[in-house]
Amino acid sequence: MSKILVADDDRVMLGLLKTLMELEGNEVVTATHAEDIVTKVRESQPALILMDYNLAGGNSMAALRELKADPDLKQIPILVASGMDREYECKQNGAEDFILKPFRPTELLERMRTLMTQSSWQTP
Repeated sequence: MSKILVADDDRVMLGLLKTLMELEGNEVVTATHAEDIVTKVRESQPALILMDYNLAGGNSMAALRELKADPDLKQIPILVASGMDREYECKQNGAEDFILKPFRPTELLERMRTLMTQSSWQTP
């Protein structure tokens, strides 16, 4: 079982993602505001972060940059999702992967498994 942080400001999407992750046996921590992501990551030390590009309070790129600049957190794999093609921008800011919405749940889970398998991050 892995701990996953899911950041999305759409309550319906957040609920669906949380349920999907829990059905796979994961523990889920959620965030709905961009400014809460880094704090929640520090508190929960997740194995993976799934964040929406657009969140309440702006986009998630500042949080992404802050996480990747932190020597204690930079190894946590980050998968960014968006309804617009923001892959280049997300990867330039440090995301390991990007997925375009709408996506199939099986595709999302496969990408998450791959990122966690390839990651050198060890949860404390």
